Amino acid sequence: MATRGRPPLLSNETILDAALAAFATNGYAATSVRALNASLGLSHEAITQRFGAKPDLFRAAVAHGFEMFIVEFDEEVSAPDASDDLGQLRAIVRAFIIATSHHPTLGELLHREEFSSEDREALVTSVGMIERMATVAALLDRLHSQGLIEETPLRQLWFLAQSGAAQLHFPGVAGMFDPFDGPVDRDQTIESMTDAIMRSMGVTGGR
Repeated sequence: MATRGRPPLLSNETILDAALAAFATNGYAATSVRALNASLGLSHEAITQRFGAKPDLFRAAVAHGFEMFIVEFDEEVSAPDASDDLGQLRAIVRAFIIATSHHPTLGELLHREEFSSEDREALVTSVGMIERMATVAALLDRLHSQGLIEETPLRQLWFLAQSGAAQLHFPGVAGMFDPFDGPVDRDQTIESMTDAIMRSMGVTGGR
């Protein structure tokens, strides 16, 4: 039995998960570190003692979200059928949809105005995202130069892939279409949206 009055010992990951969700839901300005401590059963200075002031906590939470995203993305992108450039592109699109669908709070937070362009640039560089983006941009250019896809800017692919996860992000809205389309099947949605995005780049049959 825990000693009365002693705050629980929580991992950094647990705290950063809670902070990421709070910032994504409430925005930076409306998120109270004191309230976050209280919701986690911690003393009112516990989070500040671990992560520093609120801006530092914000950056740490987003970096944590990116790191989780990248781990899953890297696992999914090494698909067995990605033996050529088109297969690699399809694996990247599919992996992005899967990872995005599992980490919706990261996308919500990145879209908030409180997150400056300088913060975004610093974070995508520090967690290794910029290298992955450069690799995908080079792949898109190479496939286009070979006449295998239409010219596709990296920004366009990013937002197409985000839209591919929308049905999984917003199950309430997606459920409105159940009388017409039946319930959302997660695996089928991922594959069909991956193929749709590939077709949007001019790849026949999605591959």
